[in-house]
Amino acid sequence: MAEYGFRAVNDSGTVTISSVYKALVFSERGTIRVTSSYTDRGGVGQTSFIRPITTQEAPQLFVRVQSASHASLGVAATLLGGPGNWTGIRIDSAATGSSPLQNFVLEYVSCKFADNLQVSGYGMNIRDASGLPVFSAKDKVVRYNKFATVWTLAQDVSTVRIWTPNVTIDADDFICVSAMDRGVNWFAENSQFAGFNIWSASKANLTLYVQRITALGFWYWQGSNNTQFTVPVCKFPIDRYFN
Repeated sequence: MAEYGFRAVNDSGTVTISSVYKALVFSERGTIRVTSSYTDRGGVGQTSFIRPITTQEAPQLFVRVQSASHASLGVAATLLGGPGNWTGIRIDSAATGSSPLQNFVLEYVSCKFADNLQVSGYGMNIRDASGLPVFSAKDKVVRYNKFATVWTLAQDVSTVRIWTPNVTIDADDFICVSAMDRGVNWFAENSQFAGFNIWSASKANLTLYVQRITALGFWYWQGSNNTQFTVPVCKFPIDRYFN
């Protein structure tokens, strides 16, 4: 039986808006300062969202380095709160070199899945089969710029593995760091820490690194069961994506 509803397809044949899948839309932008208290320890930064995100689905967090105290920065992100009440973000960091103390400013953009309908003005509201909102014309839909989908093993030693992606990162690119949540053990008991290096040689960067704790186990960096580990990269021009 044919499926009823709405579907918008772009020039590449990709479905961008539909009545089946929620659209990822802009929620807010801001900055988060990441600092360290000791030269031989990692850094940390934490901030609360201007407004909690009330979706059951976890928000997606995109970041870029705005200012840096070191030439390199590795991060892992943790979303604070939980389903129905996502309240903020925490960034754990690592920087090459013992001094100075870490002092990074990251610009972030948080995105959520559409959850509200427009009640006045012009435009379109779309609901799914259950009557829940999946798109509203008032929302600023996220426009993906590129995806890191293929990873090449660049370093493999007893304690560290590093992968490079099939994309380059521009200065104005935001990397989806919520794809790498330090608290999720999807790297299969093989690692103590996994994260993204988003700043290297004082330039925007994307590499994936894993601090190994055992030679046993597997880490499914290339995916399994016909899946791929994919990291979205987007541009969020201030004239369109603003609070």
